[in-house]
Amino acid sequence: MRKVGEGRKLSTEDLVVLMLGLFQEIRKDVTETNKRIDAINDSLSKRIDALYDLVGKNYEVLSRKIDETNKRIDAINDSLSKRIDALYDLVGKNYEALNRRIEETNKRIDETNKRIDNYTT
Repeated sequence: MRKVGEGRKLSTEDLVVLMLGLFQEIRKDVTETNKRIDAINDSLSKRIDALYDLVGKNYEVLSRKIDETNKRIDAINDSLSKRIDALYDLVGKNYEALNRRIEETNKRIDETNKRIDNYTT
């Protein structure tokens, strides 16, 4: 390198030595780059694994919450269905009771009309 710096002509041997030196530096740079790539790969692999674990845990938690919510919905649905059935029964009973009262009232009206007709004839 000194000869190059001084501007002198390099011999074949000097060129070979220079090329070997450059190859060693390039190889060293490639080796260091490979180490950095491996380190980054390891780091990213760990982060990806951690992310998979987190996604798995979140899935389990959300799945459990969905199951609990579905159970609550089913319980509420059952409760409301029973209440609706009870209301239908009550409405049916009220309908029957009102019909009986209407029939009784109609009978009384008919009886009253008959008595009125008997007095007028």
